[in-house]
Amino acid sequence: MNTLSRIPETDNNAGIAKTKSSYNRLWRWHLLAGLYVIPFMLMLSLTGIIMMLYKPVIEPVFYSELVSVAPTENQTRISWQQQVDLVQQAYPDAVVRQLLLPADSNDAVRVLVKSAGENLQVFVDPYRGEILGAVNKDATLYALADEIHGTLLLGAFGDGMIELSAALTLILLATGLMMWWARRKRQPGYLLKPDGKLKGRMSLREWHTLSGFYLTIVLALFVLSGLSWTGIWGAKMVQAWNSFPDGVFSDIPLSDQNHASLNPGVEEQVPWNLEQTLLPASGSMAGKPGIPEGIPVNADSVIRFAQDNGMTRFRLNLPTSPEGVYTAIAATMSGDITDPYADRALHIDQYTGKVLGDLGYNDYSLLSKAMAIGIPLHMGLWGKSNLVINILLCLGIIFVSVAGVVIWWQRKPANSKFHLGAPSSTKKRGALVLIPIICGLFIPLLGITLMVFWLLTKVMHNAKATA
Repeated sequence: MNTLSRIPETDNNAGIAKTKSSYNRLWRWHLLAGLYVIPFMLMLSLTGIIMMLYKPVIEPVFYSELVSVAPTENQTRISWQQQVDLVQQAYPDAVVRQLLLPADSNDAVRVLVKSAGENLQVFVDPYRGEILGAVNKDATLYALADEIHGTLLLGAFGDGMIELSAALTLILLATGLMMWWARRKRQPGYLLKPDGKLKGRMSLREWHTLSGFYLTIVLALFVLSGLSWTGIWGAKMVQAWNSFPDGVFSDIPLSDQNHASLNPGVEEQVPWNLEQTLLPASGSMAGKPGIPEGIPVNADSVIRFAQDNGMTRFRLNLPTSPEGVYTAIAATMSGDITDPYADRALHIDQYTGKVLGDLGYNDYSLLSKAMAIGIPLHMGLWGKSNLVINILLCLGIIFVSVAGVVIWWQRKPANSKFHLGAPSSTKKRGALVLIPIICGLFIPLLGITLMVFWLLTKVMHNAKATA
């Protein structure tokens, strides 16, 4: 059985030739896109598994003496401000930046400090008023996996490579579906279940196609949500158009720092649509009534005010400059909450206690709401079932990727080291050329890359013709 044996039949030789030509072109694009995409799919799947398992599995194993505490008999805690002061005394030269409220009574309180350029997460036992230890957040396994996942440790260049791989994945999925449909025309039940009669390479090809078909929708959602974080299509286009404008804080003085400055190191904690928006500034009489006059504005009063106004678990970002504000953020993307409808960012003036801004899910744009829902699903944060399903999906993507390489390698001509083994293309492209054109218009980096690739192939073809 050869690779084209299940191409749908036609009534004449011209139809057969046209069908094979179209199928070969789809296959060629599928192969070329796959050769670039597969290494990135393997990397993204493996680092994704590490990040999903880090908080529920890896962190408790490596830092068991830090993350958990034993409540005292009366369960009396020292106040939030006392915990902040305790950490400041232990790290006098550091800047205390953030306090994370524990999820339950057995969790240590986590206080983030900036010390000598490092983001240290300090663990506090609130019952005994003791510091249990600290971990450099930028040096954890999670931080390494996150940095590789986002930039390949190559900064903006690596981010661009990953963005291109995500864009090419859309072409990979489109061509794969079209090839599946072309084969299925002849046999309606084809590849809805594996063919147990096939052996060797043909059996592996069936499993590759079957798995790819069922993973298409999930992988497309992974790709689209991931693209929203990239440096060009994400930051310059999608995120910019869905961020809150600075005018959202009506008549409130603004800082020169945006919300992204609240993110510690490589870890993303601030809601996606707020990152590019400037923070409000303390020091004026602007704002709505908040903490009553006469009550000191500190971690205790701000947390109490946030809880009295409906916030449950959140991160309190502390003011670190004269114009800084107290910012309580509850966001699905940080994993602190799993209910996207509870997404919220509350800003309090550090001097007057007035509310300078209060933004929630209902204020989000349609795409921002989709991101608030999709991010916890993407990261496996919606309970154990979501975590297990996502890990299985990542393993499925790894299988499809490895199987694709094996199938290609086994088909590649044995007497040619550099031949891709792709079907030859014809000059008549027809409507199929719309696939890369549409994807290229949708994602500019992909469009530019395809244009450069086309020019290079033209130059090489002309050089070969004149040689």
